[in-house]
Amino acid sequence: MIVTGVVALGGSGRANGGTYPGPRACQAPSVSLANGPYVGGATQEEAHSLAITNTASFPCSLHGYVGIVVYDTHGRPLAFRFAHRPTGGWPMATVVPARFTLKPRASAYVFLAQFACYTGYSSVSRRIAVRLPGDRRLVRLNLRQPIAYCVGASARVGNVLAVSPIEPTIAATQGPSPSPAARNRVSRPATVEP
Repeated sequence: MIVTGVVALGGSGRANGGTYPGPRACQAPSVSLANGPYVGGATQEEAHSLAITNTASFPCSLHGYVGIVVYDTHGRPLAFRFAHRPTGGWPMATVVPARFTLKPRASAYVFLAQFACYTGYSSVSRRIAVRLPGDRRLVRLNLRQPIAYCVGASARVGNVLAVSPIEPTIAATQGPSPSPAARNRVSRPATVEP
């Protein structure tokens, strides 16, 4: 699935038409955003991990995908498209896990990848903003490595950013287990400790 613009899927305290029996959804005032562990990238691909940390004194829940805005050097949003699947050679989770609880001071992760701009680029930027599912507010971050806005033939694939679902561990953002049985298994709710 490829989605254009800012992507914000998921819910805020609702699941299957009912109320989620756990903590309320995490929201911008009670989380921080940071560069996650360095994850490298596949050949001709740049990869980033984002760490979402619960800074509140109470637990909150996460489920779905973050919305992302990438800004140019003048603060204008760049017209990237977003895909919830791998777009290059780097594996990435594509199945949204069950809603999970993020305890105070614990972090959850998102994986972001971009195919290389092999025919050039018009601008590069480290400035992004993230919107949590069910929240309209943005949390801003300067990325460790820049994202390039591709031009020419590479724009078709390079201006699509692959975004994983929010996961309770960095390893979970990297894609399914090689086992077909494990790939088809439904994730169970988890609690993330700091």
